[in-house]
Amino acid sequence: MFKRLTVALTALAIACATSLSAEPVAVPIAHFKWEPSVDGFGGLSGLEVSKEGSSFVSVSDDGVLYRGDFIRTSDGTLFRASLIEALHLVVDTGLRPDEKRERDMEGLAIADDGAFHVSVEHKFRILSYPDAGSTPTSHDLPTSNTKTPKNTGFEALALAPNGAFIALREGSPNVRAPYYVYQSNQAGNWDVVYQLPRRGGFRPVGADFGPDGHLYVLTRAFNGFGFAAQISQIRFKDGAPTDHRLIFSGAFGQFDNLEGLAVWRDDADDIRLVAISDDNFSAAQSTIIVEFRLQD
Repeated sequence: MFKRLTVALTALAIACATSLSAEPVAVPIAHFKWEPSVDGFGGLSGLEVSKEGSSFVSVSDDGVLYRGDFIRTSDGTLFRASLIEALHLVVDTGLRPDEKRERDMEGLAIADDGAFHVSVEHKFRILSYPDAGSTPTSHDLPTSNTKTPKNTGFEALALAPNGAFIALREGSPNVRAPYYVYQSNQAGNWDVVYQLPRRGGFRPVGADFGPDGHLYVLTRAFNGFGFAAQISQIRFKDGAPTDHRLIFSGAFGQFDNLEGLAVWRDDADDIRLVAISDDNFSAAQSTIIVEFRLQD
């Protein structure tokens, strides 16, 4: 009897281990502090990475667009970033506002044609730029809920494979309410296509579609002493979200204030995710770049 029980428990353990191992996990494989020598550097919130993972674009809370290259070892390990240029953006008035909060740019999404889109936290809207030297056009974001706390705008912005905008707001009406995943429609309005459950104090701050067609959402929490990050994978099928999985849960103080997220596929056909931290222009914080590899 005990032998049969042992065999049964062993089989159950193997089955459970197999089931758990089938869940995707994002494993940090590289991280470093980025400190380019440029006046006013800091506050990086939005991030996009090229399809081959060799270059990147980031946008700051001060309305500056940074372009750079990633430096990798021979085996593809990311260890450094090189700044190419820093471009000061104008808003939809054609001017660069003097007041910093009027330049508070958060989410970043780049289309295949090179046009880029930025979500703005103050006076919620999306600014769409044909190029960095142009005056953007403006698109409305979903109407805000008056019960949602201030300074909790649409920090997470992505472009779906069909070209639709995906946006998540950092706040929700109460501690039990989920975070709505909004998708723009052809009529110029917004539909709620998914509800991402809250996990403690974690709030959506970054998002990107991977080459696998799934949406990856970066959430961030602050406990009064340090920041922690989590990443969820919202799985899509036939253009619609079906379910979600938590693929990374970091410790407080592990990587500072991660806010931007970008996804690409390497030569080994592995999904990689790159995140960047917002140092809030504070000497007590740092701009950290982290790369994860998705393991199934």
